[in-house]
Amino acid sequence: MILALLLAAATPVAGAAPAPLDYARLVDEAIDGGRIIQADAMLGQWRVAAQPNALQAIEIADARMALEKRRDEEALARFSSLERSGLNDCRVGEGKGIALLRLGRVQEALEPLRRAAADCEGRWRSWNALAVAYDEAQSWALSNAAYERAYQLTDKPSQVLNNYGLSLLKQGKAAKAAVIFDKARETAPDDVRIIANGDTAYVMAGRDISRRPGDTADEWARRLSNAGQVAMRMGDLPKAQAYLSRAMTEGDSFVPDAAAALDGMKTAGK
Repeated sequence: MILALLLAAATPVAGAAPAPLDYARLVDEAIDGGRIIQADAMLGQWRVAAQPNALQAIEIADARMALEKRRDEEALARFSSLERSGLNDCRVGEGKGIALLRLGRVQEALEPLRRAAADCEGRWRSWNALAVAYDEAQSWALSNAAYERAYQLTDKPSQVLNNYGLSLLKQGKAAKAAVIFDKARETAPDDVRIIANGDTAYVMAGRDISRRPGDTADEWARRLSNAGQVAMRMGDLPKAQAYLSRAMTEGDSFVPDAAAALDGMKTAGK
């Protein structure tokens, strides 16, 4: 009987609202997890239940939500306002830096991202965004180090690895990029972007792409078409023609991109 009473006391009531102090954590976790609908709902509840001392925390959540919804100008304005208020919070510098990065203002993004990564060393998003900013500045050693740090910290390794692979491609290190994309596919085997980027790395490294067991005929044909176009951009016309021709014959449906690329090669050869 005593044990049953203790268990009952320790079990939260179904449907009970979280304690006010938990809203900040719950909303933050939902945003970090990409659960935007849940974060929106929790944020609405938080506004109703909030005490005056929680208003600034809600403003941070509003800014982060704007960023997650790709309203980058709004997010930048919100984060900048919070920064001007004297608030010292890593999420503010991180959010401002990411917004600036998305808006193409790379040099301005570097300082808040450096500050966020230094002040809160455990935030993988800050390190990942800082690495992307270093990529844009072609500071390759710094970007490599930042990607390594982000990878050590993240629970979303495929996202960091995809960015790192793209960075290595920009550096002309296709063979190393192929290794990184292979590793990314281990955690996100069906991510179309990672598959396409990995194929690009393989072709640029002089390696052949291979069909995955789960590829449909049309998916494989699209991959062949993409590989052919990469080879064409590299100037390897025999390999390009081979990939594009296979795309036309190995798919169940017509592949217009492959057909257009083949026609373009024929016209250029005349």
